[in-house]
This record gives sequence, structure tokens and C-alpha cells, in this order.
Amino acid sequence: MKNTSEDFYVIMPPGFEQICAKELKQFLDTPLTITRGGISFTGKLRELYLVNLWSRCASRILVRIGSVKCRDFPTLFNRASRLPWGRFIKPHHKVALRVSCHSSRLNHSDRVATTIEEAIHKALGSIPVSEEISPEQQTVFVRIENDICTLSVDSSGDLLHKRGYRQQATNAPLRETLAAGCLLHCNWTGQEPLWDPFCGSGTFPIEAALIAANIPPGISRKFAFMSWPGFRRGLWEALLSEADRGIKKETGITIDGSDIDEQAVESARQNAQQAGVAQFITFRHADAFQAQAPTDDGLIICNPPYGERLALTSTPTKLLKKLGRQLHDNYPSWHGYALLPYHGTPSATTSVLSSNEKDKTLFNFSNGGIDVALYPLDKS
Repeated sequence: MKNTSEDFYVIMPPGFEQICAKELKQFLDTPLTITRGGISFTGKLRELYLVNLWSRCASRILVRIGSVKCRDFPTLFNRASRLPWGRFIKPHHKVALRVSCHSSRLNHSDRVATTIEEAIHKALGSIPVSEEISPEQQTVFVRIENDICTLSVDSSGDLLHKRGYRQQATNAPLRETLAAGCLLHCNWTGQEPLWDPFCGSGTFPIEAALIAANIPPGISRKFAFMSWPGFRRGLWEALLSEADRGIKKETGITIDGSDIDEQAVESARQNAQQAGVAQFITFRHADAFQAQAPTDDGLIICNPPYGERLALTSTPTKLLKKLGRQLHDNYPSWHGYALLPYHGTPSATTSVLSSNEKDKTLFNFSNGGIDVALYPLDKS
């Protein structure tokens, strides 16, 4: 694969497409095609490694092996067995198959999986299929739609939100990729102070510190592409060395996290230590509505209790109003955002926004199966 170009597909949560595209353009010099929940581009191994290493809001990166037209299983088998599996899978390497079928004659996902398994077996030899995804095995994604079968190989392994630093978690923690995406949506680049008064296990402050210190989110984890026959260890180590030279020893800004739960604060400290950013963050035990602001101004961003954690407060609407009053009364030079349930149309929650904010499209997505939006806090 050293000198060959491949088609890549970056998967991210729906709603993060434009944020992820803006991020990718910082280290990719290639056209991007944006679809719902994904971005396509063409590149070589260097580009694939870079996206896995540096993307803060992508979920995984696939390599398109090929697409074949098929209306029966013998055709699927024959055409799939001719694809270049040897570039990505070693003989006798474990393989996991993920199959989806839509609007096609071949709509039995289990039989499709068996057929693709046999095709890989023919191309490479005996390959046991495992149902569990791990960095030590290769995952193949099979999508059949309108009688076209698209086959892709996962380059990431574990989902990219698994940075490797979360050793301690609180109830319903925010995924790292979602937290980073929210920060990027706010155009936060590490140039102003940041405070999360509902920090929980520390996801927002930790992701902020990684951004401020220019630390790639994938610097400490393993990836599926490391097990490919054509893995270029020298190229990967060169990219790591280049990234290491760009890491800042000092950020020059205040990053603060506080929470009313002492155990959550301790978990946040441990996670920050594991992430290598403990020196950039101050964590403290404090009630969000009584705490002193860490500096005169900056960005407040928080994931207050809702869903599984809603028992800790009254309702999202009341909480949003209370946060706005707190911002007005005690932190007039700060601006802020709160992640809370989203109801789509103007509702009791959106009514607490100022009139000019109601006219803007809220940044909304799904978090743990709950539709949420990042609401700007209204100080009026």
C-alpha cells in the first residue's frame, strides 16, 4: 500500500460533519465529500495514519476495499473473493463481520456474512470469525444497498473516543469525541480560559487541555492498521515524533473543572493524570451555583445532569434559566454553553434563549440515545 491511493471514509456522529471536515482540512490537502454521518476522501497511508492520530471528533476511519454489483450469492462470492484482502488481513488473522442490507435482493445478513467469510477464506486461507471487536482483529464492514455491495476495512479498531485515559467514569459520561466536537463548535482553540462547573469525570477540561497543548488524541493508543501486512512502522513513528515536537509544555491559560461530587472530582484528576494533562487543569470540589469563577472571563461549557443523572436537579429548562442568571449575576464577562435535551421545535427549553438566539440553528446531536443540543446561555 506504500504508493497506492485508497478511498477512505471517516465516520462521525450525525451533526458533526462540518466540524469534522474543518478539522480534517488542517492536516489533509485533498478534496472532501461530506455525507450524513461521514466524510470521504482519497489518500495514502500517511493520510490514513494522520486522521486516526489527530481527529478529535471522528468515530472511526474505514478503507473502501471495493464495491460489487450482485443479485445472488454466487456472484457476491466470486466478486468479493477477487478483492485485495491481502493488503489488510494476514492469513489466519481473526476477522469480525458487520453486515447491513437495504433495498436489495440479498437481504439475509447472516448469509451475506457467511458468503463474505468464505470469499476471504478463498483469498487468504482459513480465517476464524470473531464476534468481538478489538485492536488485535480486523473488522470488515459490508453494506448492501440497491444490489450494490460495498466492502470496507476498519483502520481504527476501538472507536476513536477511546483515547486510553478514562480510567474512572461517573454516571452517563460524555464521550470524548462529542466533548471535543462541542469545543470545536464553540471555536475554542486554547486561547481563552475554560471552566466546566459540572465536570464529572473531567471530559470537557481534559479534551480542552489536549487541544490547548496540541496533543493528538490518538498518541497513546493502538489502532487496527498496526496489524495490517503493509503497516509502515517507520512512517507511524515519524508522525509520532513530529507530533511530539509540537506539544506545548505550557498552555498559558486557565482550564478549570469543578463538581459538587467529590468522588467525581477525584475521578477527573486521575483521568487527567492518565491523559498527561494534569498540569494544565485545576479540579476542585464546588457547587456550580456557589463556586467562584477561576478568572475574570472565558468560556463556560458544561454537561449538566439529565437522563440518567437528572435526579441531581429539577428540569433542564429550570437548570438552563438558573445557569443564565448565574452567568448574569456572578460571571458577567464570561460566555457559556450547556448541553441539554433537545426537542427540535421551539419549546419550554428554547424559550429561555434570547430572541436573536432562537433564530439560530442549535448544534444538536445524540448523546447516549438522548437528543441533545448545545444551548448558548442567555445572560439577559
